[in-house]
Amino acid sequence: MKTLFKQWLINQNSSFIKGCGIDVILSKVDDQLDVINANEEETETLNDWLADFLIDYSSQRQ
Repeated sequence: MKTLFKQWLINQNSSFIKGCGIDVILSKVDDQLDVINANEEETETLNDWLADFLIDYSSQRQ
């Protein structure tokens, strides 16, 4: 799932995501996409991105 999340982040083509750094973002989630090593602000942003990713992922599987 983490690999799919990485590709989803890249596909967003977001200057904010690029500015944060894909590898830095991925270092804040484990292989099950649980947020780790993130402060409160990072956690909020990651949870938003993960929710959007999971919505996109589940709609593609149907």
